[in-house]
Amino acid sequence: MYSQDSFFDLTLWGQLGLACLSIALFSLMVFISWATLRRRSIWTRIIGALILFGVFVWASPQVYYMYYRMIFPDLPMQWVIWHLREPFKALQMLVFQYRPNLSAHSQGILGWVMLVAPFLGARALNKQKPEPGRE
Repeated sequence: MYSQDSFFDLTLWGQLGLACLSIALFSLMVFISWATLRRRSIWTRIIGALILFGVFVWASPQVYYMYYRMIFPDLPMQWVIWHLREPFKALQMLVFQYRPNLSAHSQGILGWVMLVAPFLGARALNKQKPEPGRE
């Protein structure tokens, strides 16, 4: 399925660097989703996670472009993000209907993990400590 993906056009070191960058961004976004939304209401968690995911889908191409500039120094310095040209792109990624490539599917997985993350540990946070002598 992914044999024609541009990831496989990179050298081994380029692939490793891209994988490390992607893991770091994935971890950062999941942490932000968890840390900022875990104590909110259910609807705020869901809507907040969707907004954070949308921001990631919109802004991350610039981060990846800067990585590609390190690999291919002949690429011009430019902004690759502008206005929201595809407002439903993030939702299409969540249902894996955007593009059949590694990047879009990975972002779809990230979106689902960001939606689940604010609910992790919520029970422990909401549990009240019993009063002394009332255990």
